[in-house]
Parts: sequence; structure tokens; C-alpha cells
Amino acid sequence: MSKNDSHYVDPSPGKPGKTRSILINFVLDKSGSMDVIRDATISGFNEFKNDQAREDGEAFFTLTLFDTTFYTPITAVPAQRVRDLTYESYRPDGMTALYDAIGHTMKLTDEWVAKHKPDQVLFVIMTDGHENSSRQYRQREIFDLIADRQANADYEFIFLGANQDSYAVGQGIGIRAGRTLDYASTWHSTRDTMDRVSTNVKAYRRHGEKQVADMFDADFERMGVDDGVPLSEKQRHYREQQRRKGLGPKQGSGHGSRRGQ
Repeated sequence: MSKNDSHYVDPSPGKPGKTRSILINFVLDKSGSMDVIRDATISGFNEFKNDQAREDGEAFFTLTLFDTTFYTPITAVPAQRVRDLTYESYRPDGMTALYDAIGHTMKLTDEWVAKHKPDQVLFVIMTDGHENSSRQYRQREIFDLIADRQANADYEFIFLGANQDSYAVGQGIGIRAGRTLDYASTWHSTRDTMDRVSTNVKAYRRHGEKQVADMFDADFERMGVDDGVPLSEKQRHYREQQRRKGLGPKQGSGHGSRRGQ
């Protein structure tokens, strides 16, 4: 961490550890073009983080912000101790060092996972523009890193993209199908996308597997919705649907919704 930790980390202790643990790595664009959705990004991230802090189980957060360069203000901090983003701590500016931000966060993740062995590891990558500023990593290196961690370490990934073909970009950096959402650079689309991702991450945690067939499958998504239906019933239904489709956790069934709206 750095001298600016006070912007991001509450010194108060988190709640006691639970049976299941997850490391959530949020790689968040703060390049200049994000300024038009600054409010929605701040509020959406905060609600996502607070949702995960309320969820049963132990959630650790790593946050990497990137523009022309990258900065990781918190590494594997209990979700309850991660402070909300504010206008002071999230100031869009500069270009888009997407590859460097992912590669740097992957290195930190590998080191922490080797020591602490969480039950699940998830990356959420959110950007509204194309890579144009990385100096340490190239596209092929990031593709190889992500493909390897999906195949050999059971890491999961979600890619959220605006102002681009997010499905092509996600595939271009090695992310499997069924883990990408395309959203518009508007307040409503950004918030709706973040709300949906929060629901799906809750579903991922409640399902409890290291990997799933499709992060945005409708039956999978229902496990993250609090509607009074027992989780066990939703799990049984989801598994039955996957059997009928002939899908396993490392097979994507599609790209999910074309819009997070």
C-alpha cells in the first residue's frame, strides 16, 4: 500500500472470517473518458463493494486504478474495511494502461493466493476505452497470463467494456465466453451493469465453485437474487440446466447479454 491508503481503507476491523473465502480483484479504468460516467462509476463500485461486504463468507478486495499508468491502493483488504470511492479518490484523467494494470494485479494476486489459498479468485475488469498506454505488458502476454490462470489456477474473470466491441476485446485478452458485458457510457447503463455484476458475483459466491460455465447465464444469475426461493432449489435447477446443455465449468455457453442495461 501507499501513503494514500487513508482514502481507501478503514482502519476498523472487519467481521470475523467465515467458512468460504474469495479474493475479488477490481481493475478499474479512470482514464479521462470515464469522467462522463464518474458519478455512476463511483456509486456503482461502492454498491458492488458494499453488497459483497454484506454477503456471507470472507471477501478480500484488491483495487487497481489505471489511466496513463496504474496504481493499486489496496491489496487483499477485507471488504468491510474498503472505504467508498469519492470524488477525491476517483479522478478520471489520462490514457489507458489496461495491460499493465491487469499484469501488475495478476502478479500481486498470484503471490497472495500462494500464501492464503482462498476458495475463489475473481477479476472484474472495467474499461471504457482501448489500451493505449501500457509499457510493461503487451496484448499477447496478457492473453497468455489470463488463459493460463483460467486453465491451471481456476481464476475467474469478468470483463465490462464501453465504447468498443467488448466481446472481441475480452476474447483478445484470453477471457472465456460467458464472462463479458457491453455497456453504454451513460449513468443508467453503467449503474445497471454494476448492479447486475454484483448480483452475479453473489451468485458465484453462493454457488461455491471455483469456476462456472457462464457468469451471465440466467439460471446462474438467479442464485444471486434474494427473492425468497431457497438457494438449494436454485442450485439444483442450475445444475440440471447445465447437465441438459452438456456444459461443464470450463465451457462457456455464450457471451451473455449484449448490454448491461
